[in-house]
Amino acid sequence: MKGLWFGLLCICASAQANEATPQNLDFSQQHADEPVGWRISGAEATISQQQLEIGTVTAVTLNRTDRSDGEAADISQMIRFGYGGKTLQLSAWFSTELENTDGYAGLWLGQVSEAGEWTQFDDMEAQAIKGNTAWKYYTLKAELHPDTEFLQFGFSHTAKGTSRLAQVSLTLDGKDVASAPPKRNFYADQPHEFEQDSGIRLTGLSALQRTNLVALAKVWGFVKYYHPQSAAGAISMDAELFRLIPKIIDTAPEVRDAVLVNWIDGLGDVSPCKNCKDSTSAKLAHAKDHWLQWELSPELNNVLATIYAAELPEKHYWVEPNLAVQNPIFNEKPYQHVASEDTGFRLLAIFRFWNMIHYYSPYRHLTAQPWDAQLEDAIVASVTAVSAHDYQLALAKLIGAVKDGHTQISRSAELRQYIGNKFAPVQVRFVEGVPVIYLLHADDTKLQLGDFVTHINGRPVAERITKLKAVLSASNEDSLLDLVAWSLLRDNAEQISLTVQRSSEQVTQSIVLHERDSLTLNPYYHSHGEHGYQLRTDNIGYIRLDKMAGVDVDAMMAELANTKGLIIDIRNYPSQFLVFSLGKHLHSKPTAFVRFSQMKPGNPGQFDWSEPLQVGEVNPHYYKGKVVILINEQSVSQAEYTAMAFRASPNAVVMGSNSAGADGNISHISLPGGINTSISGIGVYYPDGAATQQIGIVPDIVVKPTIAGIRDGRDEVLEQAVAYIKHASSALAGKTAD
Repeated sequence: MKGLWFGLLCICASAQANEATPQNLDFSQQHADEPVGWRISGAEATISQQQLEIGTVTAVTLNRTDRSDGEAADISQMIRFGYGGKTLQLSAWFSTELENTDGYAGLWLGQVSEAGEWTQFDDMEAQAIKGNTAWKYYTLKAELHPDTEFLQFGFSHTAKGTSRLAQVSLTLDGKDVASAPPKRNFYADQPHEFEQDSGIRLTGLSALQRTNLVALAKVWGFVKYYHPQSAAGAISMDAELFRLIPKIIDTAPEVRDAVLVNWIDGLGDVSPCKNCKDSTSAKLAHAKDHWLQWELSPELNNVLATIYAAELPEKHYWVEPNLAVQNPIFNEKPYQHVASEDTGFRLLAIFRFWNMIHYYSPYRHLTAQPWDAQLEDAIVASVTAVSAHDYQLALAKLIGAVKDGHTQISRSAELRQYIGNKFAPVQVRFVEGVPVIYLLHADDTKLQLGDFVTHINGRPVAERITKLKAVLSASNEDSLLDLVAWSLLRDNAEQISLTVQRSSEQVTQSIVLHERDSLTLNPYYHSHGEHGYQLRTDNIGYIRLDKMAGVDVDAMMAELANTKGLIIDIRNYPSQFLVFSLGKHLHSKPTAFVRFSQMKPGNPGQFDWSEPLQVGEVNPHYYKGKVVILINEQSVSQAEYTAMAFRASPNAVVMGSNSAGADGNISHISLPGGINTSISGIGVYYPDGAATQQIGIVPDIVVKPTIAGIRDGRDEVLEQAVAYIKHASSALAGKTAD
């Protein structure tokens, strides 16, 4: 059986690791009802709460049927593994309800070299878990191979049936991987004197102090990414920051700059290079003398010029490109348990994040401008925040200024408390500019579909919208309102009062709030069946990408080959990557559909153009009917990328409204205090260089829902798609008859 697992697992580009530590092992973070950070294949996956002897846990259920693709149901993730030690241990709770076959269920653990070759593989073949088994805690141990640079791990079952998995853990020599010693002995990895406390406490800032901290943030970030000694991991830049802040915060600017010159001189010599920072053909790059805008002394400017001209080591300690798609992978200490009142760590979070965007966001020119002003505002807000709650709101505002739908604060109890931990059994969406009720999850209500909210607890709804916009991040207004709608009717009380407008009538009702886990909230506006595709009675094929996990795409297209047209609904997040497997059926020949801007490791801030990427192959039997691709503000990231690929088909049109405008592989960011966020790490453009970020995918035919349509329970976008295909089919039939 071990040979089967080798065949099933993928260590190709699509599975390359973005993280240096395991993500979401308790499945508490979800997107589109799937666990964040995990790759699922060969099964339908659902999230549920399960009662075990250790208490209530979040579990992933894998259901494998005759329609499932591949040879096994599998859930896995892959991480970079730069740790030293002897024994790896993968553990989890799981139960099974499987048909009795030669297959089995179990955990597996694969080790991969820098070249992408297996160094070792271990699974639970010897235990051969089959049939129906109750919840039990299982452990898989393996010796760490010295050549291992990546770790791929997960759980699989080959038989038809269901398995449930919960509370995964991964340790090295009995310690959580996040606290394991590094394989290579970088000085920057070593504990420093400020690991638990920076020793810095500030409650307010004078104008001079603000100016000095802004200058320090920029110079510190410049040195961090451009100085060869820092890039080699020979300097603990966090510790250096905590030493510098007390030295410069109250000094005159000329004294401050002299302190910084002296500091940089002590970091070590640098060697100049020739043309190593050539950006003449780059999509995006900082000017060679961009620091001249920072109002520093001539001497400090000259020192920064010398650093800029130096050659960086082949591997940068703080950031390196993902091997597959070149989005940045950041290497930072998380400082999980520092005190929230520690002003030094607050400033470290601001400095770290601002510089990551400044040097490694392909969309930094699209942030709330000027980005420099965002830095000063965030410094002041973080220092003057009187509580952890206020500080995280200040951080959320800076993160929101990136204007990237991939950039949200995650794992923030303070932010959840600010928005509200309980949910109304009502879902709203913004239609015709107002929040309209489109789903009801309770029978004991006077509310109706199509009512739009005017007041919450007697206050105008506009006040609540403004409050939420300040702490949520999105790439454009429509996608921001989608996030607002999800949080609009949340609170920490037992109930809220809603006032809604219904035609000429106003209705006010108290609504009982519920814990999130007690409600089955629909992540998308429309749900047409529970299968990935269907042949409608009007001979039109309907494909729903969020339900395509396990679907045999070739068999599906054979079944839909003679339809009048296809409707591909991407008003959701695809459950599997379909760009090429479905795209080859929509194109008669290879067709360019996208190009990227990707980081250049040797020059922080530079993003170079990739060659255009193609979809499709020579295929005289491609689908020749009309193809209508449905999108809206909930079409984000992979959904947008997929729409771009399918849109390049000669018979396709895009219908609906602008998508979310957040495209590009995610790069994760760790900030002090256990705060996490991310950015779009590569730029995504059409082959001619036209942008998608913030704009979104612009439909060929704009169709938006109406309040009247919501009231009647109609999907007006789908209706227009059907009408379009029927009209095109009738017109073609008329031409054929002529």
